[in-house]
Amino acid sequence: MNSGQKDLPLGRAVRSSAEYSPDALRAISRDDQRRAVELKNIHPFIGEDVWNCYEFSWLGSEHCPCAATLRIVVPCDTKNMVESKSLKLYLNSFAQTRFANEQEVIERLKTDVSEVCGAPVDILLMNIDKEHLGQELTGDCLDQLAVRIETFEPRAAILTTNGAPRSESVFSHVFRSICPVTGQPDHATIAIAYEGGAIQRESLLAYLVSYREYEGFHEHVVERIYRDLMEVDSFSRLSVEGHFLRRGGIDINPFRATHPRTRPFSRATRQ
Repeated sequence: MNSGQKDLPLGRAVRSSAEYSPDALRAISRDDQRRAVELKNIHPFIGEDVWNCYEFSWLGSEHCPCAATLRIVVPCDTKNMVESKSLKLYLNSFAQTRFANEQEVIERLKTDVSEVCGAPVDILLMNIDKEHLGQELTGDCLDQLAVRIETFEPRAAILTTNGAPRSESVFSHVFRSICPVTGQPDHATIAIAYEGGAIQRESLLAYLVSYREYEGFHEHVVERIYRDLMEVDSFSRLSVEGHFLRRGGIDINPFRATHPRTRPFSRATRQ
């Protein structure tokens, strides 16, 4: 179901269903948010949104509970994205529902989430004790740079380059934005890798810090960062990945890039 923000469960007290309930899912249009940051229907990037869900369980064939870490991978070109609290309510509805086996659980998840997103999504159930969720971040942390913050309004003009070609990976743990529905802060580690004109690192950190009062969903915050970087320099390769801290047992990791991901999914230690 596609919903306006006023119809979303986020920010409201909603009781989880005791029975499997695919109708709990709500969609948010990607285009509505992209128009707000002037991305419109043209997205000069590829990528996906990786959702890690840590509080997922269901009943096995003998009514004995089963638990796993669930990963949902949604392509960034789907018509819709899933509203996060509705996903939480939907996943909770599995808890007292019996399924014959894991494959049945996976098929239900894939069918329901794909329908809401408007395109196929990937589903992975991971063993809580054995599966490694991702590699550690690589590159240089920007957070110890001496930076004077002049504004908390993100603008591409904050970014500067020195023209010299460079290939590097950097990240910052101090990123914060604001949820447009609840008004609550969303904290994240932002990881950027590029090939092209060298970005002045102090300007990049100041730019990322300027989002601290900015309202936006995780996915479109990352898309705006990607767009602004491309306005500064037409990088031959660029990737921007947001590792947002979990809420309600779910962390969200949007990835936008010029090229497909070349290394395994990475994640911040604090997630």
